[in-house]
Amino acid sequence: MKLKIYIFTIVFACVSSVLFAQRINLKIATVAPNRSAWDVQERLLAQDCAKGSNGRIQMQFMNTTAMGGETGVIQKLNSVRPGQKAPIDGAIFTSLGVATLAPDAHVLTMAVPFMFRNQEEVDLVLKTFAPRFEKAISDKGYVLLGWFNVGWAYFFTKKPVHTPEDLKTQKLSVSLMGLPQLTDAFKAAGFLTIDIPSDKLLQSMKTPGGAEGFYSIPMYAYAGQFYKSLEYILDAPICPVMAAFVISERTWKEIADADKKVIRDAVSKTEAEFINVQRTSDKEYLERCVEGGCKLVTLTTAERKMMEETLNKDGAAMIKTGLLDEKFFADINALLKKHRGE
Repeated sequence: MKLKIYIFTIVFACVSSVLFAQRINLKIATVAPNRSAWDVQERLLAQDCAKGSNGRIQMQFMNTTAMGGETGVIQKLNSVRPGQKAPIDGAIFTSLGVATLAPDAHVLTMAVPFMFRNQEEVDLVLKTFAPRFEKAISDKGYVLLGWFNVGWAYFFTKKPVHTPEDLKTQKLSVSLMGLPQLTDAFKAAGFLTIDIPSDKLLQSMKTPGGAEGFYSIPMYAYAGQFYKSLEYILDAPICPVMAAFVISERTWKEIADADKKVIRDAVSKTEAEFINVQRTSDKEYLERCVEGGCKLVTLTTAERKMMEETLNKDGAAMIKTGLLDEKFFADINALLKKHRGE
């Protein structure tokens, strides 16, 4: 009898160690606005990971605002003291956050206006250059789990835009993007930019001589009430606004291989869901802006071609500021031209 109890105890201990010892609570910082469609998808991702791992993987998403923005998040991904666990395990960054975390990824090169025509082209570039992104991020001590397209940016302006000149003669603010080099890059490309703190931008738009336009995903333009001061929307998505899900290699090594697969599968599923949600969200918020008084400016085929060619050439000027990578820019263009049969 004692032998049976002993054997049972050993078996129970082994099973318990498998079921419970590897339970991990992942603290993930995110730039997703609370209660947004983006936030909803992250919660569903957490549920899929918990269910697929039988509760071993728990994801807790925390907003970056209380952490000092994306720069603050990068600091919290590192241990305060040697040997001590970092405050957070991973993050969902915008392209700006990725550019700060891993500059060699040169992800902002994908933000050149009118480089992409649709989501298919974005997916092609992400898949083709995945090793490049993964290596740059890995070199900094992180694992890239996936990319999410949270929307396409549109130009919101006070005067209608049909040509590059129409766009370049209006005072544009890009300060909301949070990267000073971006303002320099736009200036180098011939844009008339104006530097305004994000908390002063709405007031500037209402003031004579202030900002006359900016670019943003429709959801943000609507939520921030910017559309009320900018009458026109260029009805042509100019670039994808990407977010990357990264996790520290230190934490990743602690996760069992089977659970790593669960996480990657859940992220892949969420990537597809993000695209569907993004399309619906962009359309919905554009319609809300129009209902609120904005006018959509639709380009003719010739105008669209001119806009693409001019702003793509402007990328060469942006490269000289050091923000974009010349070779990567050329590689992307070559890939897209081949894909389009040009």
